[in-house]
Amino acid sequence: MHQRLLGAHMSTAGGLQNALYRGKEIGCTAIQLFTVSPRQWQPVMVDQAQVEAFERARQETGIQCVVSHAIYLINLASPDAETRRKSFHAYLAELRRCAALGIPYAVLHMGSNPDFAAGMQRLIENLRQLLNEMPDGVSIAMETMAGQGSALCYRFEHFAQILDALPSERLVICADSCHLFAAGYDLRDPDLYEATWQAFDRLIGLNRLRVWHLNDSKKPLGSRVDRHEHIGQGELGESAFRLILNDPRFAHLPMLLETPDDTRFPEDLARLRSYIAENE
Repeated sequence: MHQRLLGAHMSTAGGLQNALYRGKEIGCTAIQLFTVSPRQWQPVMVDQAQVEAFERARQETGIQCVVSHAIYLINLASPDAETRRKSFHAYLAELRRCAALGIPYAVLHMGSNPDFAAGMQRLIENLRQLLNEMPDGVSIAMETMAGQGSALCYRFEHFAQILDALPSERLVICADSCHLFAAGYDLRDPDLYEATWQAFDRLIGLNRLRVWHLNDSKKPLGSRVDRHEHIGQGELGESAFRLILNDPRFAHLPMLLETPDDTRFPEDLARLRSYIAENE
């Protein structure tokens, strides 16, 4: 049986490589990190020393599976031209850092615009340009959004619209369990769970799903409010995570926690592992 890729979003305090060492300490077999501070615009490149330290940490920890999360400020769909410009350059820099570090996926929040149609158009234009300019060895992992405010891409149809315009293999999906639930996809009941993935496969294609964010939800189904909760403690509850973790379609994918209190990652990971063990 192959090793399951379970982990969490780890701190890079003191150096990018430290996310790997911290992940190893709590038993991660995959991690997510920020390659730069998530709350400031800085299209900087990693240097050779950082790349070497990161590669050394990968060897020492045995954690080969690393996912990056782009900075929170990025809004490729913004009605403001300057915000779009800064967002484009920040995310292109992210893709370049990932390529240098050997990170295959850069998770992207899909942005927002009070004018949905205009926002989707802006988003598609920017993604088209990114596909033209981005380096090899990394993919754009588009995150399923909760649908807060004027956010785009909280329905599978929205991603279908993007992929219809841009059928590139380098556009893939990061599914967030909390966001899916907030957007109205019920993952708790086996039949509704299965209906969700049949719709996903029809509209997007299950082959495009490459990363999972595993978060319970503080808010009810269809709330369109993004509030993460610890595994089994929220509105999704244990049933949804049992279904996800024992779904053979997802058994090879990295599954990463972004639950509110990182000191509780070990108990969340233990809980996820227990759901797999029940089925073995």
